[in-house]
Amino acid sequence: MVSESRAAVVKLLKARGAKARRGHLRIAVGDLFWYVDPRADGVGRNAYLVLEVGCWTPAAAPEPDGGAVDCPLLVDVPLEDLIADTTRLLDLITSIGDLATLGARLDELPGALVDQSLRDLLGA
Repeated sequence: MVSESRAAVVKLLKARGAKARRGHLRIAVGDLFWYVDPRADGVGRNAYLVLEVGCWTPAAAPEPDGGAVDCPLLVDVPLEDLIADTTRLLDLITSIGDLATLGARLDELPGALVDQSLRDLLGA
């Protein structure tokens, strides 16, 4: 089930503009790059799908090699309703394309981990 769910989510991500980069899906929005990696959380029948979301800007070099997990902003988004939750996330991240907007809307990404280099850029 997780592999079928993952395929459906990846199809939606690609339809909404995600492109493969170094083995990870990435969406360019203005000055920011959003990495969105679907992954299973758990094993077997109890596993569910999570979107591991990272945000990177060239101002916070270097470019992440490991996808979302290497980004200066990282947040996990559990998917209860695969399509609705993925669509909602995509609507959010594709409306944030610069550091000022990211700083103002950071609370819309609950649980986001933001490293010091990005905090400095955000003025947080």
